[in-house]
Order: sequence, then C-alpha cells, then structure tokens
Amino acid sequence: MPLAIFKKTVREVPAYAAFLKDSGVSPAKIKTLRDFKTIPPVTKKNYLRKYPYLDLMPGRRIPPIVSMSSGSSGEQFYWPRGIKEDERGSVSHERIFRDIFDIGTKRVLVVICFSMGTWIAGTFTFSCVRLIAKRGANISVITPGIEKEDALSILKDYAPNFDMVIMAGYPPFVMDVLTSAEASGLELAKLNLRLLLAGENFSETWRRVAHGIAGIKDSYRGSAGIYGTADADMLGHETPLSIYLRQAAVKNEKLRADIFGEVSFLPSLVHYDPVNTYFELVGDELVFTRDGGIPLVRYNMSDTGRLLERSDTMNIAKKHGLFTEIKRLGFDRFTAPMLSLHGRKDVAVSFYALKVYPENIKAGLEDVAAAPFVTGKFIATTKMVNNEKDQQFFIRVELKNGVDHTLKIKKIIEDRIVYHLRSLNKEYRKLHSSIGESALPIVELAPFGSPEFAVKRSKHRWVGQQS
Repeated sequence: MPLAIFKKTVREVPAYAAFLKDSGVSPAKIKTLRDFKTIPPVTKKNYLRKYPYLDLMPGRRIPPIVSMSSGSSGEQFYWPRGIKEDERGSVSHERIFRDIFDIGTKRVLVVICFSMGTWIAGTFTFSCVRLIAKRGANISVITPGIEKEDALSILKDYAPNFDMVIMAGYPPFVMDVLTSAEASGLELAKLNLRLLLAGENFSETWRRVAHGIAGIKDSYRGSAGIYGTADADMLGHETPLSIYLRQAAVKNEKLRADIFGEVSFLPSLVHYDPVNTYFELVGDELVFTRDGGIPLVRYNMSDTGRLLERSDTMNIAKKHGLFTEIKRLGFDRFTAPMLSLHGRKDVAVSFYALKVYPENIKAGLEDVAAAPFVTGKFIATTKMVNNEKDQQFFIRVELKNGVDHTLKIKKIIEDRIVYHLRSLNKEYRKLHSSIGESALPIVELAPFGSPEFAVKRSKHRWVGQQS
C-alpha cells in the first residue's frame, strides 16, 4: 500500500516530484519497503509550506471540501478533501456506531458539538453521519456546534424522541454541556447517551466522571475517542479492547510500561486501519502515509507515540493474565493494530528546559480533592522574571460555577497539581528536588465563565504564549 501511494503521488503531484528531486531521491530506485523507508519524511515546513499550494494536489486540482487546521502549533493550513475521504470516514464512524455503540435498528440522534466553522471535526462528522444514513441506518443529525444553550435545548426538548443519543464533541465542551444539563435537572440517563470524542487526550478519570453524569453504565462501550486531524481526517479510534487495556494500565504500572513505555501521563490508545494508513515509528515520532486531497508520503506532524501489532497486544495481555477476560468479554474480535499517542513536543510548557504536558496538570485538577472546585480548564505558561534571569511557571485555573475564590481552595488546587506533577513527570520531580520552591507553579484562580476559557471556534489552548 505505501509503495502504491508513493508511485501515484510521484506521478500526479508536482510538489512531491520536486521534493524528491530537491532531496536527491530517484523515484525509480524506490522498489521495496526497505527503499521506501529511506525517503525523507515530509513536514509542513519542508514540504507543505515550501512548494506552491496548487502543486500539492493531484493534477493541481483543489478537491471540493476545504477545512482549516486548528493551528495547535501556531501555524494554520488549508486542507482539501474529496468525497472519497468522507466515504472512508463514514465507514469508520459506522464501525464505531454499530460495533461499539450497538445502534442496531435503533432510532438514533447524533448531536454534533464540534465547531461547525472552518475546522474539520464538525463538517466531517456531519458528512459521515449523512452518508451512514444514506446507506439505510435509522439515524438523524443535528448541529448545535459549540453553542451550549442550543445543545442543552436539544437534549431537553428534542432528544427524547430517539432511542439513543450520540453526543459528538471536544471533551472539555462535552463536559461543560453535561454538567450544565445535570445542574438544570435534566435526567440524562433517560436519553441512552453515548459520547464520541475528538480533539485531545482525556483521562480515564475524565471518562468515569462523564459517564457518571451522562448515566452511562458500560465503561467500555459508552464512549469512544477518535484520533483525528485536519491533515488526514480520521486516523484511528478507541474500541472496547483499547479502553479495557488502558483502564487496566491505570492500576498496573508494569502493564502501563509494556504498552506505553516510560510516560508522564496515560496516552490515548487507538486502533488504526492499515489498509488506509501506513504508520511507521521514526525515533519516537509517528510518521504515516495516506492518500487524500493532499497525498501524504511519510508525513511527520510531530505526534509522538508507539505502534503495537495485534500479536504484540495479545502477548502483553497474556503476560499480564488479561487474555482470558478479554476473550470472555468478546474484545478479542477487535483485531486491528494499535498506536498510542504521547502528545506533541510543541504543545507543552517549556520550564527550565523540561516539558510539562497538559495531561500532567489535568491529573491534579481531576484529583478528588480538587475536582469539586474546578471545571478542569486551565492555561499554563512560563515567564522570565528578575531581569530575565529566572523563569516562573504560571497556571490559571477556571473555578466551577458557584465556587468562590478562597485561599483554602487555592491551596488545595496548588497541592494537588504539585503532587501529580511530581508523581507523573520524572523530570519535574528532579527539578523540584533541585531548586525547591522556585519550581512550584503560581496558581491563579479565575471565576467561572471567564472569556479566556470559552471554547471558541475549535479548541481550548491549554498552553499560553511563553515569554
């Protein structure tokens, strides 16, 4: 598959032919998979932004649908896709709906709480659901986007007409809708909710809390996270097997190390389709090859992680005595290979040359002592102080609706953040032991609804501008 995409891209995409020439690569010499792995990876910097935009597409023709990347690393890009990409995505979505959520012949409403603007998640999910309906599923779609009041009205007034409701959205916004619905007295359990989530990693604590509010009883089939990106739409998704292993890894340090390696937080674990996407691990970075509106050959978007073939997964499960239970639950039928997502190095706080990932801070806010007071949203940043001699670490945290700022609450939040930072991030623990109080974050509490925490357009930015 990767060789076929490579040859097609060389033949049809002017920019890629130019990239190979500039890189000193002769396409005629790329005959085997071993040859293929010698080709330099493409990135936004060395390829997408270097060559003329039209030259990036087959025949210099822009496909009919265009989305804009969210610019997580500060650079936005316009990504075109065609009908075949939406059809491919609809097959993956239908697999989730039928094999995981068990929609069967139920009357289903999909409530899309992704932004419906220029970002991909909302429009792509909408297109996929419509194609599933076109194939005969008893499924309807409604698109409140990131208008919370509209989403709440739909859950209250319209959703009871259906046998199942799938809420699709960005985890922080979905949690905001769920908690607001609960506070309004809405009996969410009666809606038979399922959650389809994308945009960022979330913890198993987050899943447990969300399921509890939504009245979801099945911890393995009540929600599914998607690994998606504007660069290549949907690259993978959770299944009951990946969720089972991830939840087991929370309690088993040796299992966690076997699946994820040495990590400072619990990464996402998803299955991917090797027929559509060829993944490689180059160092600790995930590189993939995939056909699309802009064909991507050995594309590196700075996601770090690991790859697991099915045999790797089953051997790990057997080693830790989990295989019998996996088989009993029927999860062994999920046979696609997996990958774990360890985050992007450019989406982290740089503090004294170490990386503090958003997940390290989220764990503190999800702690049972801190969670009653906070929404879970924060903005972390670092600033130079004392005439640019020293660096300080700031974390601005949003309080829950109705929670007032007190020194006691501030102390609890600070303690829980530092405790989990030290527990999860080995480098931070060493730094704290070395420089003491200078390593402590300065926590600032913001009232609920502060403008900087509103989910606007696409994603909340956990990391602020460094100075």
